[in-house]
Amino acid sequence: MHTDLTQSAPPRKSLGHAVRLASLIVGVVLVTAAGGVAYLTESRVGAYRNWILHTYGVKEQIQTVRATLNEIRSSSLLFWMNRDPKEKNHFDDQMAQLDRTSSALMQVTADNPDQQERLAKLMPLVAQQIDRLKHITQAPARLPSESQEMTETLADVSASKIQIAMLLNSLEAAEERLLAERLNRWNVLYERNLITLIILFTASIFLLVFNFRMLLNELATRREREDLDRQNLGSYRALSARILELQDIERRRIARELHDSVGQFLTGMKLNLGQLRRRSSESLESPALLNDTLDLADRAISEVRTISHLLHPPLLDELGFESAARWYVEGFAKRSGIHVVIDIAEIVERLPKEIELALFRVLQEALTNVHRHARAKNVIVDLKCSDREVSLMIQDDGCGVPAETLRAFNDGLAGGIGLAGMRERLAELSGTLEVHSEKSGTMVRATLPTVLSHSGDASSISVFNAGD
Repeated sequence: MHTDLTQSAPPRKSLGHAVRLASLIVGVVLVTAAGGVAYLTESRVGAYRNWILHTYGVKEQIQTVRATLNEIRSSSLLFWMNRDPKEKNHFDDQMAQLDRTSSALMQVTADNPDQQERLAKLMPLVAQQIDRLKHITQAPARLPSESQEMTETLADVSASKIQIAMLLNSLEAAEERLLAERLNRWNVLYERNLITLIILFTASIFLLVFNFRMLLNELATRREREDLDRQNLGSYRALSARILELQDIERRRIARELHDSVGQFLTGMKLNLGQLRRRSSESLESPALLNDTLDLADRAISEVRTISHLLHPPLLDELGFESAARWYVEGFAKRSGIHVVIDIAEIVERLPKEIELALFRVLQEALTNVHRHARAKNVIVDLKCSDREVSLMIQDDGCGVPAETLRAFNDGLAGGIGLAGMRERLAELSGTLEVHSEKSGTMVRATLPTVLSHSGDASSISVFNAGD
């Protein structure tokens, strides 16, 4: 079941990444398209906004022309009736205002042929009316009924006023139609822009929710994989510890067989050879060959005893780690020629056998690596023990561990049954193994608790230094 989950997880992960990538691409395309549409729409909205303001400006100019003409008529009649100089000045000011407004109106409607045509009809009527109003201001003050000419002039002014009003109304009506059209078009563009933004916002929310759910699914899948990895790690660690335990059992069995069986056979052979030499030393033609055979038997017995002790030293079971470690370090120094200084703090009570065996295997592995790879001349072995933990440190002055090998070990990628196996053995006992290496040498430190809790039996042993 675990294997199926591990094998099926990568396709799900790849599919999830593909879907998220596709949604990201769709989101980018939507944002780009919506941004382009919004930009074009906003540009046109800006143009229509300018046209709307232009239309309001034209209407304002038309209304100004209308108001100015009314002011000119009123000022001319009042001046004719009472000869007030203020009215004459006001008349002149309004005339100048009319000229400016008419010119401005011609300019702002230059892009509209229909309005230009209406203005072409309006301007002559305005000029004709202005001439008649100027004539009124120059006539002597009297009642209109007393002058036939003034009566006709006023009648002409009234008639042209109606025509001018009709043309001004026509100009305003045309601008009103343009304003309505432009406002309607501006509203359409505004609504289009609003709809585009709403669609973009909705799509963004959808993609956000979709990616959030995909992310949650990925997190859930990752948690499942982490749980599976933790379960597998526990299984691998238990398997590694079981392999090391079986290795120790096998070493103990082989050591016993070598000592009790092969060693006894060799010893018996040596005794027989000794008796044979004493009885037949004179009759044998080659007593030197027999002596060589006895020497080989001695060396074989010594080698079998050494191998047996190295596989599982009896001192470890009989006297504990301190005696076994000192015996092993002494033999290692003689065989390798490396100077070893061992410092073991006095231990009041023996350590649990699991801890003693783990510490001894770390010592064996570390010194073996020093002999094979370090090219060291000096080694320091130091054991410190307190009431809570025991720490074994092996330090050499060799060439150090390669950086890649050390990195792989610290990352948990190193395999085999060397230091990595020892780390698993220590981890099974709630201990740790540290390896620090430089060009000046390597330091290996194994740390274990001195209190072991066994399932179903909460027994513990407390070990501490005599000086503590």
